Amino acid sequence: MMTKNYIKLAIRNLRRNKDYFFINTFGLAIGMACAILVMLHVWTQTHFDDFHPDDDRLYRVIIESKMGSIGTNFAVTSPKFAFGLKKRVPEIEQACRVSKSERKILLKTQNGEILNAPSLLFVDSTFFDMFGFKLLQGNPATCLSKEKSIVIPESMAKTYYPEGAIGKKIISENDTEWTITGVVQDCPYNTHMQYSALVSLSTLELPDNSWLTSFLYTYYRFKPGVDMNKPAPQNDIGGVTNIEMKLQSAFLDAATPEIEQNTKMTPQEFHNMGNNFVIKLQQIRRIHLFSHLNYEMSKNANIETLIVLGAISLLIILIAAINYANLSTARLAGRTREIGIRKLLGSHRRDMARQFLAESITISFISLFLALVIVELAFPQLEKMYQFSSPSLSQSLLKLSPIIFGIALITGILAGLYPAFYVTRFTPATILQNQKKLGPRAKGLRGVLVILQFLFSIVIIYSTSTIYRQLNFIQSKSIGFDKNNLLVLDNSTGLGDNRAQFTERIKDLPHVTDLSYSSSVPGQLIDMYTFHKTNDSTNQNYLLQVNWADNHFLKTYGMHFIDSTKSIPGESAEPKQPISHSNDTLRHKNSKQVAQPINVVVNEKAVQYMGLKNPVGAHLIRLLQNGDQVEYTIKGVVRNFHFESFHEEVQPMVFLPEVPRFSRFTSIRFSSPPTDKDIAQVQKIWEEENPTTLFSEFSMSDNLQKQYTEERSTGEVAVAFSFFAIFIACMGLYSLMALITVYRTKEIGIRKVLGAGTRELVFLLSKETLQLVILASLLALPLAYQISRLWLSRFAYQVNLSVTNYLFVSAAVFAIAIFTVYRQLWRTINADPAESLRYE
Repeated sequence: MMTKNYIKLAIRNLRRNKDYFFINTFGLAIGMACAILVMLHVWTQTHFDDFHPDDDRLYRVIIESKMGSIGTNFAVTSPKFAFGLKKRVPEIEQACRVSKSERKILLKTQNGEILNAPSLLFVDSTFFDMFGFKLLQGNPATCLSKEKSIVIPESMAKTYYPEGAIGKKIISENDTEWTITGVVQDCPYNTHMQYSALVSLSTLELPDNSWLTSFLYTYYRFKPGVDMNKPAPQNDIGGVTNIEMKLQSAFLDAATPEIEQNTKMTPQEFHNMGNNFVIKLQQIRRIHLFSHLNYEMSKNANIETLIVLGAISLLIILIAAINYANLSTARLAGRTREIGIRKLLGSHRRDMARQFLAESITISFISLFLALVIVELAFPQLEKMYQFSSPSLSQSLLKLSPIIFGIALITGILAGLYPAFYVTRFTPATILQNQKKLGPRAKGLRGVLVILQFLFSIVIIYSTSTIYRQLNFIQSKSIGFDKNNLLVLDNSTGLGDNRAQFTERIKDLPHVTDLSYSSSVPGQLIDMYTFHKTNDSTNQNYLLQVNWADNHFLKTYGMHFIDSTKSIPGESAEPKQPISHSNDTLRHKNSKQVAQPINVVVNEKAVQYMGLKNPVGAHLIRLLQNGDQVEYTIKGVVRNFHFESFHEEVQPMVFLPEVPRFSRFTSIRFSSPPTDKDIAQVQKIWEEENPTTLFSEFSMSDNLQKQYTEERSTGEVAVAFSFFAIFIACMGLYSLMALITVYRTKEIGIRKVLGAGTRELVFLLSKETLQLVILASLLALPLAYQISRLWLSRFAYQVNLSVTNYLFVSAAVFAIAIFTVYRQLWRTINADPAESLRYE
């Protein structure tokens, strides 16, 4: 009953002060909506791969390698790792291998309907035993045990096989038939193993003779009770757990002969030269946020983004709460008489404290309701910006409801604490005889709150400016080649004998100026190989990125030589023995040694990495798995260019002569941006010359932009948050100045009568507040710097955090504060002093 009365009184007081109610409610609603939106995003991103049974025992094997001065970490391993090491390490309970098709494979029903299956995973028969994906039809133990078996998702089964999918045939490329042996749930949004269908790994012809050829993912489930965090005994590697050391030892026992053959040294000699090849484990739930290795199965999120967004949203809700508390303290002088009279009439301090808290909590929960409406409207846009799908909003909010209601309750309590427990402690006589006695402490508190409010606003705005300065830097910095007017076709290996005719027909199209074939293009995965220098007594290994490209590639991409004999790679029958991540290369066996040196081109980074003083004419050697070797002659050096995003440093690279059967990509240079008509003409020729392979194209410039989708989305969110932060802060400052001027109206009237001018009065009344804003800008620097530095840490190439930009942001906030204060003071100062002094 008492609670009901408190709420009624709270609503009555809020109705009497509509402006105060609106400003506080609106500010808190915006702050809470920002916090809830970020919480939803954070919750989504932190719950990846948490649905697998025994997920705490599921780990992925990765490789940390270092050759010379270059360290490279791989998410892929050799096919021999999974079950080869399982036999040697008794702590492993189960193993599973997964290989992702990096290109889109054309799949058809027996009726010729094309299936939408852009992401195929080739997996072992232990897949459903290891992971928590729900098999709806089929036997989980056997559905992936035979080659050419495929398990399709539920949505595909309903669309194409409503009468039943099990036993039906799917036609793959080259008219290969795959048998449907199961139906699995549609791929959940919260897994790094995104699939559109699952195919038995035995369908691929996997090379099983090498421990060093890496192209698929290895997962282990360890037995219950295994201490995964127990540190290893003292060893030369360092930083590994006991179980990782056992895997390392088992690997060396099995792979030493191959290591010695490929490196011409023992594993210990290899390590003593500063090289490393270390096996590490990743807990499956940490992959999505904390893993950014070479050859990741899918693009992972950044924990830094979540921390920055979380920090910004927390600061916004603090700004809104401070705004509330600030206005509450400013209104105390107007309610002291009410407090005194109520205490004189017998109200207990406890009852009055409850009344103030009821008002505060009521506003907080009304704000929460409005915040949820804002979230309902804004959440779909957030999903679109960050390109993720999640369960229904209501389900997500339900799971987060304890936190959300906790925020509303805590915000209401904190904002009402000061009036509830400070003002109510005075006696009625004190309150009624000398209301100004309440002023100094309230004034001091208001000062602290104003500082905090603008401190947080400056931190948010500066962090946002850093994000956009970095994005502008990415757009303006040269990437070392011309990304514009380039159309890239995938799946070009399927052209086969029709390639020459396809090439001529494409070159005959209007606006086409050049065409090139290569195994990789910027923004895509690229092979890596180990090389040696000839006549090198140290026999040091060098790990280089390798692009198999024809003699049109450098011209098509507008790359420039800095040192050359004017010779660039041409076609060759060069054998390919890759550390590869492409399933298309798995079928090919070793070729014989090529007797004559092959001409190649390297980039500047490779020259620096290998310490080549006179690179043109220098010779390199690559050892093949069968013991043969291939010799190369460097004929040119191209300027460094960004094959990967600015998150990664430029890596040493070599261009080897293109081999048609390994050329996955066709790059077509147009004289102007290719139109829909141009693309349609290319597609028509493709389908006529290559009817059994899916047509898949992308714009090079657009594809490179996708590397920064998350950063651009974060920038857009941060801009919105910055606007809300400064708007809420200035709205609060405007209202605060309005209350202050009301309490000082008589003082202003007297000063005007005594001859004070407008400028003098504005300075007098605003000086203290503006000094607080200046102090806030000084105190904000350390926090703003740390948040900005954290966000920039993901980039290998980044802008400098300049003091000039910080001063500009601080000056802008100061100018906004001046405008806000001046607008309010102008009306009060220009009022007729006779009105304020009429009854004195």
